[in-house]
Amino acid sequence: MEEKQAHPHSGHRARVKARFLREGLDAFEDHNALELLLFYAIPQRDTNELAHKLISAFGSFSAVFDASVESLMQVGGITENTAILIKLIPALYGKYAQSKQGAETLFLKTAQATGEYLVPQFVGQNAERFLAICMNHKCKVLKTVVISDGTVNSTALRSRKLAEAVIHTGATHVIVAHNHPEGVAAPSMQDVEATRYLFSMLKNLGVKLNDHIIVAGEDWFSMATSKKFKSIFL
Repeated sequence: MEEKQAHPHSGHRARVKARFLREGLDAFEDHNALELLLFYAIPQRDTNELAHKLISAFGSFSAVFDASVESLMQVGGITENTAILIKLIPALYGKYAQSKQGAETLFLKTAQATGEYLVPQFVGQNAERFLAICMNHKCKVLKTVVISDGTVNSTALRSRKLAEAVIHTGATHVIVAHNHPEGVAAPSMQDVEATRYLFSMLKNLGVKLNDHIIVAGEDWFSMATSKKFKSIFL
């Protein structure tokens, strides 16, 4: 009886996995790290070539994970299943980082602490997301709520959902935040006007708006600690 031959890539995959266990990802080139990930979506193909193709198509390792599922699927060899796996990585990292921060015992009394808490919340977000951090009188985080996703920018809509979140959590202090996916961490005139509106709305509910944080990548901007905008929060 003829022996069944091993898949030609099986030995290579075993060596790559063993190298990861031995050395970690720091020793890997970007395409090697992506190749390893693709093992788990593409069982019978040379994923090294595909990893190179992805990085070439989007320009960088990080840009591959920032790309949409639809864009990823435009690359030959990338199925919907593979695209979802790629998009799952930054989303999982965001949840991992949030869990590490221990929101149940998290106090956000400074802009620095707030910025560090918020940056992971927007990892992998290619569209604007608006969040509200609901806190008690000691600035302990009660819950972080997604108020809107995508292109929704209606202040009236956000204020209604924000009021619902405040009432549901019993918050007395709130920090709002949103991201600029392709911009800089600085408020627009629309952001400033929305902040004034939300401050007034929350004040009528007996709730203090502590800050509005704008996040762009790993950068963030605190309106409450800016000389130009801090008067809004007084």
